[in-house]
Amino acid sequence: MEMIRYSRQIVLKYIGEDNQRKLLEKSILIVGLGGTGSTAAEMFSRLGVKKLILVDRDKIEITNLHRQILYGMDDLKKYKAETAAEKLRKINPGVQVEFYNETFDSSMAWLVNSVDLVFDGTDNMTTRFIINDACDKYGKPWVFTSAIEMYGEFKAVIPGKTSCYACFNSEPTELPACEVSGVLNTVPTIIASYGVNLAMKILLDYKIDGSIYFIDAFSFEINRIDIERNNKCRCCHEKDYKYLGKEYSGIGKSILL
Repeated sequence: MEMIRYSRQIVLKYIGEDNQRKLLEKSILIVGLGGTGSTAAEMFSRLGVKKLILVDRDKIEITNLHRQILYGMDDLKKYKAETAAEKLRKINPGVQVEFYNETFDSSMAWLVNSVDLVFDGTDNMTTRFIINDACDKYGKPWVFTSAIEMYGEFKAVIPGKTSCYACFNSEPTELPACEVSGVLNTVPTIIASYGVNLAMKILLDYKIDGSIYFIDAFSFEINRIDIERNNKCRCCHEKDYKYLGKEYSGIGKSILL
């Protein structure tokens, strides 16, 4: 019965039964259950993986509902991670779901070592630096996504093979916020779809480069920029995991997701 659920994927030449069985053994950590993260969580659940670990400290607000398609009016004021876990278990009971209603900071970086891939659905650079340092330390691939206004971006980071996030970002800066800049409700779904597709290719050992992709959902333009590894990178070259230090533990809502 389990494989029948995925029969429409199995017939694809890039999947097949062997690759579907591989997916059924994979575990994924999703940090941030907002527009891209919650959509990705549902897609991973339907794709068929072994386990999802969800981390988000926020509660659902009415302003989330135009784009965060996993939630509804009955979910207002509930924790995103816990609510997402409940819904995903109903969508696919075969997927194990673990959740944390907490901020992802350096004290939670150990979770990275327990999964096969990390999916970043945050809107904060400090969080991404923590994820990046943890993934490089433990040798785990990750995909970062971002969606704002009419635009989105995504990139794969594979330790030892591609550029990491610190290769082209030196220090955290404040990113545009949805409450100020706005976001078209299609954009997070578009970016999540590409991000999950990229993650699937990583999990199935397809070749991935370190390019970053930019999408303009209004003009339908997609641009790819090659990001080469930085041989002076603090993280992937020097192995200086500064964002896993105690100063990035318990820093909470004022800085992180």
